[in-house]
Amino acid sequence: MPSIFISHSNQDNAIIVPIVQQLRAAGMGVWIDYENIRGGAEWLCEIEAGIARCEAVLVILSPTSAASAWVKRECLYAFQLQKPLLVALVADLLIPLHLINLQYCDLRAPQGMTKLLESLRALSSASEEAAYAHDSFSETPRESNFFPYLAQLPQGELVALLAQDLYAFAQKNADAVEFVGRQRPGFHARLQVGGRRVTWFSVWAYRQQPAVQLARPRWAITAAAERAKILRQWRALLPPAARHRQTLPLRTLDSADKLESFKSSLLEMKRQIRE
Repeated sequence: MPSIFISHSNQDNAIIVPIVQQLRAAGMGVWIDYENIRGGAEWLCEIEAGIARCEAVLVILSPTSAASAWVKRECLYAFQLQKPLLVALVADLLIPLHLINLQYCDLRAPQGMTKLLESLRALSSASEEAAYAHDSFSETPRESNFFPYLAQLPQGELVALLAQDLYAFAQKNADAVEFVGRQRPGFHARLQVGGRRVTWFSVWAYRQQPAVQLARPRWAITAAAERAKILRQWRALLPPAARHRQTLPLRTLDSADKLESFKSSLLEMKRQIRE
């Protein structure tokens, strides 16, 4: 049976202890800091050695561990060593961006522990280990993890599909698309104008309401009439209370007509910026 390094927050020890007991009862070897680090030992060296010796790392994901810098460092070190990494969910929370593409088990579900044990037993397969390549890890947004991250948010399935449509549109029509942010993941569609790269529009994974943001056009569109026309097209898509804003909730584009109207406005804006 594989030996497992438990990455967790010590604030969750009351939750951790029964999980460790169940893993050991199933024949798993477990490394956990409160048992395996001796008094006076150099903490960082012991953590590194524990991860290096284990066959897999199991993250017990709670609000406190998701916010822990130490847990994030342990994950990064595990990926650098190309260790398989699994996630055990013990609370209702947003999965952090750097863990979003990994296999996880919800230990609150009736079969959660059974599924976790099955996944851990499968780690003895060399092919299973190879599936966890270092390239799968990223703390920062990119195409492979941004859209699964969006799918967790309010109206996730809808906003992820809309964001993917706008991403494909940006790839076709922008000069560059750049993923940005950690606490607030997103991507920018950029245009090359007059020897400099400027933002055309952005899509942001705001936790409460993912949105698309229009770059303020006044710096690039000098004709007042054209500027006003673009803003009228934009604001027609917004609810009345929000029409003074430059940010549009993605869920507002919930029909093909609205989405195509919005993209037409963006293309008109691009034309004016380029002229």
